[in-house]
Amino acid sequence: MSLHLKRQLRRLAAVFLCLLLTVAAGPAKLFAADAITDTIPGWPPGPSLIYSETAVLMEASTGAILYNKGMDEVRYPASITKIMTAVVALENSSLTDSVTFTDTACALAVPGNAKIDAKPGEVLTMEQCLYALMLESANEVACQIAIQVAGSEAAFADMMNAKAAEIGCTNTHFTNASGLHDANHYTTAHDMALIMKYAIQNQEFLTITGTLNYTIPATNMSGERTLSTHNAMMVPGDYYYEGTFSGKPGNTNEAGSTLVTCTERNDMTLICVVMKSSDGGQSTADTISLMDYGYNNFALVDVAAQQSGMAGSVVLPNGIDFSSLTVEDTGSDGQTATATYSYQGQYLGAASSTDEKRDSEGENETTLSPSESPSLPESSDTSARDDFSGISYLLIGVLSLMILAGIVAIILGLKKNKKRKKKRR
Repeated sequence: MSLHLKRQLRRLAAVFLCLLLTVAAGPAKLFAADAITDTIPGWPPGPSLIYSETAVLMEASTGAILYNKGMDEVRYPASITKIMTAVVALENSSLTDSVTFTDTACALAVPGNAKIDAKPGEVLTMEQCLYALMLESANEVACQIAIQVAGSEAAFADMMNAKAAEIGCTNTHFTNASGLHDANHYTTAHDMALIMKYAIQNQEFLTITGTLNYTIPATNMSGERTLSTHNAMMVPGDYYYEGTFSGKPGNTNEAGSTLVTCTERNDMTLICVVMKSSDGGQSTADTISLMDYGYNNFALVDVAAQQSGMAGSVVLPNGIDFSSLTVEDTGSDGQTATATYSYQGQYLGAASSTDEKRDSEGENETTLSPSESPSLPESSDTSARDDFSGISYLLIGVLSLMILAGIVAIILGLKKNKKRKKKRR
């Protein structure tokens, strides 16, 4: 083999190996959605490393979006589904209801599934079931709650979807109460934040999800069970985050790791949702990064302190003054006028006023300055980014094939050279 051919082969092999290692090491990160909020002029830049495929950070009282990374992109939820299961159950049953487990539900109590090993014929209260649902993420309990409330899991899923639509979800469809994988069972980070925003208004939900340990007394078929929360941010340890009061993790092979978390600091409640993380450690680390980002770069401001006669709150990013916000008059019901506040089209909060006067024709007048730009958050258009991602992978595939073909051609050429040398001999 000539020295020139040896060098050429080594170079091609090195390039091919580097390309393969780059793609294998982080294709999700290379082509993952960028944070849309980072493109807003003057907006505090988000954390540089958020590995979850999609994420959202919402301020709970206003619904303002502080961070948006593909928040409207559909993903599988896994067990964060159970937040909606708990909501529907709490609104359609009593905590003292007796729940008798069936063969249908207990069929899910198999190795590999989160469970409490409930047995057919075993009786628990709805309250005990809800603790098992939210602390231990028991899948057979989720199914039995659905059967108890609606008669079947399919009927319960219909109730879940109706509630999701009522809350304002636009890209969510549930097919079961547990979050076990189904191709037609999906949601988005934004929709899950809306669901959690609704859920934490229920005191029973807060009590259950804020509990670290709970004991189910011995039943007619099982001994005492002690349940513990799976929310690492509420438990003293490496991932503990001060102010965390509610949340739910999830995980399946198809969904990856998902996590919904609520925290309260500095009189501001934040909801963070991350989806399609590599594992629980990564989803928790991403959540902590986003929570820190929220508390370090935003503040909840009372509109009354800035604008007399108005009652409400807005979230102000660091470096942005209240006077620079756009105000849009959103109408009046005859007694109160309402207004929304935004910055660069990004919704930040709303307020209402009873300080009105009527003109000579009896029409309501307000002192609000209407804006010409929309103030409510809009869904992100991810089609261009998705096309770019697909094209990028296609280019990598073509380049890889070209390099591989080059290597093969060189090897074949070397073999021909050897044959020629043999003939000359």
